Amino acid sequence: MKIDIDNLDSTYRLCEISGKFRITNEIDMELVKSKKLVSELGLAFIMEKAKGISRDSPDWTFVFRDYYEALRGLMEALLLFDRIVSDNHQCMNSYICINHPEMGLDWEFLEIARLRRNRINYRGQLVSYDEWHGLKLKFELHIAAIVRAIDAKIKDK
Repeated sequence: MKIDIDNLDSTYRLCEISGKFRITNEIDMELVKSKKLVSELGLAFIMEKAKGISRDSPDWTFVFRDYYEALRGLMEALLLFDRIVSDNHQCMNSYICINHPEMGLDWEFLEIARLRRNRINYRGQLVSYDEWHGLKLKFELHIAAIVRAIDAKIKDK
């Protein structure tokens, strides 16, 4: 299935113009740490559960979704260091890609993951093992990059 990915710069500008980026008064370090912990615990849980899932099981859908939720939670924690909050996943993705290019996050991957998650949640579409396996490494690389960035920022505070 062909997925149309919106332009990063246009998406960011639209999010900015429409007020999707809200500025907080201060950095809530406890919230940062809590979001990071919940994401890491969720990942550990689903990684353990995934060991027992057969290749032909529809449960890969939930592995995918839980990885996505962990990634999103970590991204939310990272944005808190910039005193930014956004309920819109696409806007959050664009903010990080535009404002933190040093992290090397892949806009196209983030959009593919977001759109795939939406097809699960809003259209009831399942994820196969092969589809999950094709995205797993990128999830792991993005999650690791964000955790490193959060850890560095926590250390600096």
